[in-house]
Amino acid sequence: MQRHFLCHQQDVLEAQPREFELTTEQASLSLFLVRYENKLYAYQNRCPHLNIPLNWQPDDFLSLEQTHIQCSTHGALFNLKDGHCISGPCNGEALTSLPIELSEDGKIWIQS
Repeated sequence: MQRHFLCHQQDVLEAQPREFELTTEQASLSLFLVRYENKLYAYQNRCPHLNIPLNWQPDDFLSLEQTHIQCSTHGALFNLKDGHCISGPCNGEALTSLPIELSEDGKIWIQS
């Protein structure tokens, strides 16, 4: 496994997700970070219903109310804390959560 630097913790603000594309020897990975209630979460940028990216514009992943992650294609809503779908055609499914590492110097890392 490889460790990849994503950004600094202060670069991800509440209700302002950040999108990342990682390319490794094994595969490409599209993901995003979101801060909710001052905790960081990382998810693959892929809707479980159609296996397509959730956003249609860079870094745009949240519902208008900024209370849920929303699929731009069919409007499915996902909880910010666990990625569980609560509304839409993939109801009961969940986004793929990714483990992140927060270093003491404020950097955010991911393993791939």
